[in-house]
Amino acid sequence: MKIKDLDAKILFELKAGESPETIAQKLKLPKSTMYYHFGKLKKLGFIRGVKVTIDYEQLKDTKEAFILVSLSKTDVKSLQEFEDYIKNTKLLSDAYAVGGDWDYLLVVHGKEEDVTRFLMNYVQTLPNVVKTHSLFVLKHIEL
Repeated sequence: MKIKDLDAKILFELKAGESPETIAQKLKLPKSTMYYHFGKLKKLGFIRGVKVTIDYEQLKDTKEAFILVSLSKTDVKSLQEFEDYIKNTKLLSDAYAVGGDWDYLLVVHGKEEDVTRFLMNYVQTLPNVVKTHSLFVLKHIEL
């Protein structure tokens, strides 16, 4: 499905983290027009929900970590079971199925002891998990 140039501009601005109000100003649109296009793009499936981005470095005692997970079985059923186990976990902010030596990359946020407990007492004990490797973020660099 093709969309108009204005809709594409709005999508790219949203993807870059701009608020609808800022986009309206930038594109010299009335707010009502901006929200009309936003609603249309959402209805067409170009926008799926709205994601809040938290600056974890600003939160006291909060750490970000990446956990690589390798599974013993990677058939469709085993992968779906693993994904079902990790869904709705409070510390988990993102999860990716990846290729290469690892099967999943999990992104977690929380107090260091909570992240460690999540890794050791939850992820490593899940059925089918063979090994994990964790990386704690020291500093996030804005690009």
